[in-house]
Amino acid sequence: MTDAVGSKYYIFILYRFVMEAAVPQADVVPKKSKFAYSVGHVLNDLSASMWFSYLLVFYHRVVKFSNASAGYLLLIGQVADAISTTFVGFESDRTRTGLFHYGRRKTWHLVGVICVLCSFPFCFNLCIKCKHSDLWAQFIYYSMFIIIFQFGWSCSQITHLAMINELTHKDGERVALNSYRYAWTVISNIFVYAIASVLLGVHSGADETDITAADAHIFRTLTFIVIGIGLVCMIIFHVGLRESEQPAEETEHRLQLSLTSSGRLKRMTWKTFLREKEFYQCAFIWMCARVILNVTQVFLPLYIIDSISTLNRAFVAIAPLCSYVSGLLASFPMRAINKRLGRKSTIVLGLSFTLASTALFWFIIDLKDDLWMKIGLIAACVLLGIGTSTTNICSFSLTSDLIGLNTECGAFVYGIMSFADKLANGIVIAVIQQFNPCILLASTTTCASYYRYILTFIPIGVAVLTILMTLTMWKTNVGGNRHEAIVEGQTDVQTSDENEYNERSPLIA
Repeated sequence: MTDAVGSKYYIFILYRFVMEAAVPQADVVPKKSKFAYSVGHVLNDLSASMWFSYLLVFYHRVVKFSNASAGYLLLIGQVADAISTTFVGFESDRTRTGLFHYGRRKTWHLVGVICVLCSFPFCFNLCIKCKHSDLWAQFIYYSMFIIIFQFGWSCSQITHLAMINELTHKDGERVALNSYRYAWTVISNIFVYAIASVLLGVHSGADETDITAADAHIFRTLTFIVIGIGLVCMIIFHVGLRESEQPAEETEHRLQLSLTSSGRLKRMTWKTFLREKEFYQCAFIWMCARVILNVTQVFLPLYIIDSISTLNRAFVAIAPLCSYVSGLLASFPMRAINKRLGRKSTIVLGLSFTLASTALFWFIIDLKDDLWMKIGLIAACVLLGIGTSTTNICSFSLTSDLIGLNTECGAFVYGIMSFADKLANGIVIAVIQQFNPCILLASTTTCASYYRYILTFIPIGVAVLTILMTLTMWKTNVGGNRHEAIVEGQTDVQTSDENEYNERSPLIA
């Protein structure tokens, strides 16, 4: 290193020291802030649990839509969510300080909360003043509220995820925040299934094995409980977590001057992220992890109703409840397992549990004794819960690694990841429903076998693809190669991409 280059290097070191002394990095997140952050997605988690677990059941068996129409409603929601995540991710990154200096992430999050609170109650309730109208009119009615709900859901999800990299730069702290966030996701699902099992058990009526239009009040009650609990958690989040008041561009500029042994950290834009191979690899793993989770979550209740028709309908809630309890327990040691095995090995470990669960789902139907059938179902759900919890936490952490210190485009990255998984889930579930042979209120051998195939072969296929993709990046240092050497005469002249990035959004200044 020449004297000139050496002088430049030590000038940057001194600059970094001064800036860190003036504005300390939030490396260790206080416990109060961790708790407030962890409950900031509970409203989304509660509503998503109902959305994926009971949407097809409600619209097919209560509202009396055909299987295909119910699938198209879910597809409309997923497409709306996918488009919204991209828009919100891009605009959230371009926003300066938010509305009335409330914080750019929290402002978008608050918009999402309001949309969810105002629309979700209508999604799981009979059409107001039109429940006897033609099904096409009811289809339009539900579609409008579903689109509003999904826009709000994506606003809250993307901004909540993007805050992880802005709250701390320590890898262990980020894994912890992801684990706490996922733990509350699991708790939210457990809560929904526990309440649903009570409501379905108490209001059994004449038919203890099926769900009909007479059960509409159960879904309405469950919806209002979800909204009430979610609102309390959103108040805790917005009151208890304070977003940095430092202008986003100043924080980002300081990070760009951060030095490591490899050189200076490169500034990233949405275009430069799209040029990275690891971006697409992480997106594929994220998408596959969510497809396994959502497909099993959507079709497990239908599998229980139509494939294991002898069990009490309360198992529609009890079985997924067991899955999420095991997932919650699996999330606690996740930080230590990640540290010992690494992200990629932990993903493969989680997928092995998922593959084991699919084998049980295949053989449960052949059991003749109800007791063994219940034991097999619970065991399959426990293995599935461990597998999905592990792979989802690791996929979140991989994406966090991909973003690294480049928080200037964090929401955009999470938005594209979410776009891929929402679109994939919507298409897969819509196709499954399009070819669904089951007829309303009529369980047949063909119908029982259909859900058996869905819960076995789709998770197996997606898990194998995920393992193969993980192997392709086994030795890749995700997000760790964005450093440029400091050379003599180097200046901070902005590239055209950086200039484009700095054209901030006029929507929220």
